[in-house]
Amino acid sequence: MPYHKIDVCDKNCMLYYKDNKDKDKCDICGTSRYKDGSNKVPRKVLRYLPIIDRLQRLYAHEGTAKLMRSHKETLASSTKMLHPCHGEAWKQFDADFPNFAEDARNVRLGIATDGFTPYKLNAASYSCWPVFWVPYNLPPGVCMKPEYIFIAMVIPGPEHPGKNLSILLQPLVDELIELWDGVWTWDASVKRRFKMKASYLWSIHVFSAYVMFAGHGVFACPQCMCDSNAYRLRKGCKATWFDCHRRFLPVDHPFRIQENAFRKGKVVQEGPPRYLTGEEVKAQLYRLVDDRDKFGKEHNWTYISGLWQLPYFTKLLLRHNIDVMHNEKNVAEAIWNTCFDISDKTKDNVKARQDMELLCNRPSLHLYQRNGKWQRPRAPYCIDKDDKPKILNWFQELKFLDGYAANIRRGVNLLQKKIFGLKSHDFHIFIERILPVAFRGFVPDDIWTCLAELSYFYRQLCAKQISRESVLALQENIEILICKLEKIFPQGFFNPMQHLVIHLANEALLGGPVQYRWMYPFER
Repeated sequence: MPYHKIDVCDKNCMLYYKDNKDKDKCDICGTSRYKDGSNKVPRKVLRYLPIIDRLQRLYAHEGTAKLMRSHKETLASSTKMLHPCHGEAWKQFDADFPNFAEDARNVRLGIATDGFTPYKLNAASYSCWPVFWVPYNLPPGVCMKPEYIFIAMVIPGPEHPGKNLSILLQPLVDELIELWDGVWTWDASVKRRFKMKASYLWSIHVFSAYVMFAGHGVFACPQCMCDSNAYRLRKGCKATWFDCHRRFLPVDHPFRIQENAFRKGKVVQEGPPRYLTGEEVKAQLYRLVDDRDKFGKEHNWTYISGLWQLPYFTKLLLRHNIDVMHNEKNVAEAIWNTCFDISDKTKDNVKARQDMELLCNRPSLHLYQRNGKWQRPRAPYCIDKDDKPKILNWFQELKFLDGYAANIRRGVNLLQKKIFGLKSHDFHIFIERILPVAFRGFVPDDIWTCLAELSYFYRQLCAKQISRESVLALQENIEILICKLEKIFPQGFFNPMQHLVIHLANEALLGGPVQYRWMYPFER
């Protein structure tokens, strides 16, 4: 299968591609294409592997060609969410483009990218960015297998591409435009040619790559954008979403009128933020050139992604996914560090207590002076220092079935009262299975109940099968649960990751089961 070498400007400003392929100097920054004193050796090279050839090869094998249209049978034979084709985003796309949907062999593609260091961390500071794609036509048992995850390009380092990522993705965008018109392909299962079309369905990234891939700017939430009501803490100096979630509740919910349980003296009457349609987002994007002074006030964009060139992009209901894998990891890590009061990582530090005194009516948690030093009263969500060894000893005795989880107990350190070396999957097991058991009896019952409800939410969200009714119930419950957590934890706890939890159920409704929309298969 072929691949192409495309020279790149050393600062990622431009590709020497198509009309620019014969140029020797970057049009943007003026940097030479070639190394100084070299015999036309390029400074940087992008390796691109065309996706059309690889899609055609899938249909050249009789067995795989049959699998590529199995999603129609999956959609017709089950009412459960077994596959992305059961999600609202897939169904709405088929309704908007019936000519595309009538042939089951037309392909829906997911795209994922993230940076990784190919060398040892102490050997060299280098990060390259592979871009993967996966065809979602395949049946549930095959769809995310390693042999059906393909690489489209390798973006060279040593630094991350930043807002120039869209420039480097242009060859992929050009092929997607060509695939929307269709390419003639041999179908080995029926022994004749057909015009194969393919469309971009959504992307999957860690949150930092999400921001670069989509071109998001200062507003951290890609759903609420400028209507998130987030603000910056005066002492902690970090953005917080504390008390920004009561607006999601029903208009008659009692939490809305509680003046002292959240920010003191505040009653919430406004409704949830309105999600912008694709047409509205595109119109906002193309005003960037004329309205640069509104950046950071009305706009949430750093650049216009090349994906907006796709003729159907505005019709997509779920253009990019919030990665549940890293969301679970960040939320679980914040809960563990705060409840265990790990000094360098807890969200409950001195500055957090100072902000709490300014914003909330929680006098029992205010700082006080003793012998000329500020002291923090122990919060009810913090586990007593005498109970920490009991929990850690339990972790040392914990055993799992083979292949279910890593050996968490080997990271337990009783002297420092910490657990070291936990990975993303360890936090996945921790928040879904271990958390309710480990903390029961060591925190007050009302706090334990909220943590157990959060654990149940993630466990239901990540189930292999999920129905529309259960997703709607999760959406209703998580809105209340986030508000309950706001009544427990300090303001600094509610960073962008804790806020994004409120959007996960809606994305499950649009995209279907989580196992097709998180980073585990791509990172592995």
